[in-house]
Amino acid sequence: KFQGIDGLKRRKTKKEYSVQFKLGAIQFMLTTGASYLETAVHFKLNKPSLIKRWTKEFHEQGVEGLNAKPKGRPSMSKKPNKQKKKEEKKITR
Repeated sequence: KFQGIDGLKRRKTKKEYSVQFKLGAIQFMLTTGASYLETAVHFKLNKPSLIKRWTKEFHEQGVEGLNAKPKGRPSMSKKPNKQKKKEEKKITR
């Protein structure tokens, strides 16, 4: 209703919001007493659940909870045990 046809369109790329933007949205909501939906409309966000999640992370972890988190799986580390076995075999020969 508030954003018209543009609000219904699916975004092709995910938008990452800065810590300052997230903090501004949370402060706006807390100072004005606006709901999640009203805050989302004011900042032109498609989902009010974003603000709910940001608020939860802010209350649990502080400003550092609003920082972007790395996506995906962490890289695998090499196991040092295999390298030690190879060195022991060289010494015994």
